[in-house]
Amino acid sequence: MNLTIDQDRLLSEIEALAQISEAEPPAVTRVVFTPTDLKGTHIGCAKNVWSKNLAVRQDAIGNMFARWTGTDETAAPVATGSHIDAIPNAGKYDGVVGVLGGLEAIAHCNTVGFGQRVPLS
Repeated sequence: MNLTIDQDRLLSEIEALAQISEAEPPAVTRVVFTPTDLKGTHIGCAKNVWSKNLAVRQDAIGNMFARWTGTDETAAPVATGSHIDAIPNAGKYDGVVGVLGGLEAIAHCNTVGFGQRVPLS
């Protein structure tokens, strides 16, 4: 299988998320659990997760987990991810590439009809 990422879509999502900030560009600030962070999580993660039909859960402290179900539900999942929040005056790639990149890889696999045995989280 040839894995071709939609670079334009991924960069567009990174740029959109960079606009959700308490700092002036090019810096990004989304301190955890602030309204800006929660908006970023919703825009950057939840929107992508729900649009890709992934099973989503949120733990007691606000971490979001998405799972692309495999054919073997008993298999340990392969995980990817990072964070959407950003320390004061971080860069636009701080953490978000690990979240949005993983979601983009899953989107491509869905697009080409790739099925997998183990779940991806």
